[in-house]
Amino acid sequence: MKRIYCPFLVFFAFTFFVASNTGVYAQQAIDFSFERTGPNHSVLVLPIWHPVIKELQQLNSLPSGMILGFQGDSLETGDLVGVFFTDNQGNYKCAGSLTWKANDFNMLPVWGQYPTGTDNGMEMGEKMVWLAQKKDNTIYEIESSYQRPLMSIYIKDGASAVLGMKLTASENLKPLSQLKK
Repeated sequence: MKRIYCPFLVFFAFTFFVASNTGVYAQQAIDFSFERTGPNHSVLVLPIWHPVIKELQQLNSLPSGMILGFQGDSLETGDLVGVFFTDNQGNYKCAGSLTWKANDFNMLPVWGQYPTGTDNGMEMGEKMVWLAQKKDNTIYEIESSYQRPLMSIYIKDGASAVLGMKLTASENLKPLSQLKK
């Protein structure tokens, strides 16, 4: 009888070992460095004290889901913030980043592909994905509210205004520096 159980035990142990090691690869390394390629799209994040936000806060008919300022957690001076695109392998690549300045204007250039067809920047019409890395190295996914819905996509030589952000800590994304250790 012991011979029958031995192959099953070996198979179970092997499966457990493989499954435990593949969990590390499910975490994607987030790198906030970027390449200045071709045309860019400028994104301005308005501070909570900006008159446009103050005026919108007084309206009774805001679209559902619109975020003004920060919802939940907020960014602090020194945090890294970036706009990302998905490359041909399905990984997040940074198209532009900055070191956050709290309670101030934050202008971010988002770089597009150059030359067209390369995998080195945003594609026309691609949705901008926002991520942040706080000083404690936690990566946050950011849901952004724009002045107009179409401002959420990359347009060559375009411009967008962000009115608010909702930060959510990510369990699957880790800073590049943490995964190299």
